Amino acid sequence: MNNGPTQVAGSFVEALRGQPLSLALVAMNLGLLGFLYYTGVVAAKERHMEMKLMYENRSEVAKLLAACYPTGPK
Repeated sequence: MNNGPTQVAGSFVEALRGQPLSLALVAMNLGLLGFLYYTGVVAAKERHMEMKLMYENRSEVAKLLAACYPTGPK
């Protein structure tokens, strides 16, 4: 019976057992990737909210300007 992923994970841990610095670097890289993903998601949500507010403001200004349009001489 072949335990593919289990054997790979076991050999990976066994290879890094003698090199704790490499294991720490792998852990730091994974943590950094998680942090960057989180900040990207938060920034995208904030950007979406700001764009929505900008479009709402723009439409309100357009309505106000349309109401102030002069009709011409009478």
